[in-house]
Amino acid sequence: MRVIFSDNLGFCPGVNRAIRLAEQNLPSVCTLGELTHNERVLSSLEAKGIYAAQTVDEITADKVVIRSHGVGEDDYNKLQKSGRQIIDATCSFVQKIHDIVKEHYDKGYHIVIVGDKNHPEVIGINGWCNYTASIFDGDDISKDELEDLYTHQNLCFVSQTTVPPKKYAFFIKKINKDRVKTVVIFDTICYTTKVRQSEAESLAKKCTKVLVLGSAKSKNTKMLFSISKGILEQTFFVESIYDIKKIKFSPDDTIGILAGASTPTELIMEVKSYMSQNVEEVLVSEELKAGVEESLMSYRKGKRVVGKVISADDKGIRLSIGGKYDGIIANDEVNIDRSYNPADFTTGMEIEAVIIGTKDADGEGVPLSKRSVDLIKEGDKVVDSIRDGSVFEVTATSETKGGLLAKLGTYTVFVPASQVKEVGFPKDLKAYVKKKLRLTVLEIDDNRHKIIASQKKVLEAERKEREEIFWANVVPNVVVSGTVKRITAFGAFVSVDGFDCLAHIVDLSWNHIKTVDEVLKIGETYDFLVLSVDREKGRVSLGYKQLQQHPFAAAMEKYPVGTVVSGKVVSIVPFGAFVQIEQGIEGLVHVSEAAHSFVKSMNEVVKIGDTVDVKVLAIDEATRRITLSIKACLPEEAVAQEAKTEATEEETKERNKKFANRPRKTERKPKEEDDSQNGWSEESTNNPFADLLKGLNLEDNK
Repeated sequence: MRVIFSDNLGFCPGVNRAIRLAEQNLPSVCTLGELTHNERVLSSLEAKGIYAAQTVDEITADKVVIRSHGVGEDDYNKLQKSGRQIIDATCSFVQKIHDIVKEHYDKGYHIVIVGDKNHPEVIGINGWCNYTASIFDGDDISKDELEDLYTHQNLCFVSQTTVPPKKYAFFIKKINKDRVKTVVIFDTICYTTKVRQSEAESLAKKCTKVLVLGSAKSKNTKMLFSISKGILEQTFFVESIYDIKKIKFSPDDTIGILAGASTPTELIMEVKSYMSQNVEEVLVSEELKAGVEESLMSYRKGKRVVGKVISADDKGIRLSIGGKYDGIIANDEVNIDRSYNPADFTTGMEIEAVIIGTKDADGEGVPLSKRSVDLIKEGDKVVDSIRDGSVFEVTATSETKGGLLAKLGTYTVFVPASQVKEVGFPKDLKAYVKKKLRLTVLEIDDNRHKIIASQKKVLEAERKEREEIFWANVVPNVVVSGTVKRITAFGAFVSVDGFDCLAHIVDLSWNHIKTVDEVLKIGETYDFLVLSVDREKGRVSLGYKQLQQHPFAAAMEKYPVGTVVSGKVVSIVPFGAFVQIEQGIEGLVHVSEAAHSFVKSMNEVVKIGDTVDVKVLAIDEATRRITLSIKACLPEEAVAQEAKTEATEEETKERNKKFANRPRKTERKPKEEDDSQNGWSEESTNNPFADLLKGLNLEDNK
């Protein structure tokens, strides 16, 4: 029988922190809601005087612990107003979701949550958007529900931290992003949840039976059970040691052990102890035990031994190892984390350890390390879990000819130089020594305890996964966040999730700009709108100005109809002049609005570069046109003068008509004689008709 324990067992960091904070703040402390969905843990907390209030109004203690699931904004505000000491143990992943929801709700986005609507985490998330979110479990969504979503202009998607990534991705694929103006999607699934669910899938594929430790009321524990059960029928829920005793095991079984994030350490230890006893009964024969006893007569450094506890005190543990000398395990060589509690080791308990030194002259015994053996066992467990190609981590211990070396339990790991980087060979292998490597198995030799592994394959797989996620989410009209990496004359190259996208200079500002750095700075992060995508060519075009208010919209607010403003004449056309009232905003002064008198050409009134006062007559939002008037700004005396001038012009026209109807003389008198007879002079300033005749060559008519 083989037993494989998953790497991640028991309380997640968030639950662990919440329980620790509650215990540290005794007495007169309570929790708002149950800290974890496990009856055994809750009973233990109640025994210590830590009770759970279901609502803020039920709280009577001086101090309140907000559980890792978090609470809504209204409950948080109530707690602050109550004057009680708040101990906020909200999980960092959950707090991130609260911040996202609050920010986007305030910006006008409709929030969509994928998760269990009855789970306290989802209820708390919904509380940061005034409980207006649409909530889906991720399994299915009807056409009517989809249509309801499409009535919103902007959508923001988040998920409960324990939702399976595949389920979240499946749900997102159903959303037609072209039906709304802006869609933003956030990956808010807890990293620990992803790892545990991946372990559940891996163990279910390689084992004959899987035991899931924890409460059936725990959402994340039920999810582990569901994932394993979907692959392996022989999956069992274990809420206590008695549940294991009901399961029939076979000597040929390979048993996988999983535990939810709310599973107490006590249950895990009980199961480990029980399974260890049963494994020994199946695998260890009397002949093998005798052989072990005989081999222990040699106290060679590095030898692994099994001994029985003689005594345990603050200094360490004394073991009977079957020879002349006892074994001594110092208190810092007992457990992997260097912790030690003598009460955990009772007389007669068997412990496996390794000899780490020679017997001392004082007869104290042979120095042993249980910690070293536990580390090796943990490493060997990992070996069993990575045979299917799962990713694992090791620290490179040294370089060798053609690659790097590391240790994983009792196995030596070799990483060829060609498998260290995604592309090419590393220039200096020494740079990788004492660095963590993320690897996948190429070959395992169990006889020689050697593993050949590759980091290159991991990097390639991760790149492909990032690409799939990138191309699935980066589609036209989606807002993305990107960092400016490089600036050219024609635009800026922006890194979005590690991919280079182009923001062309014409899409950076509504106003004319000469260089990109007038708007964007290298190293700064901005929001962009995806304009177009060409996956085949690997191109993504971004726009920055599309997310900024158009200058015309601002001008409408700043210069309503009737406003008088100074502007600069920037161009003159046959029908009028264009006046710039601020950068990027121009209006038209029609020739009829240039003066109160008749104007044949705008050049008679203004010239390019002139600064003039104009009045806003009309604004057309659809065509983004502004109609201006110069004459509406003229002072009253100027209007009167122009009116007088107009009257004079009308009189001149009437005289011209009369003059035109007179019979023409066959002979013209000399100019001097005509002037004397008709009584007006060409130089006369009060004779309009004389003014009209100025400059004419009258000799041509003789």
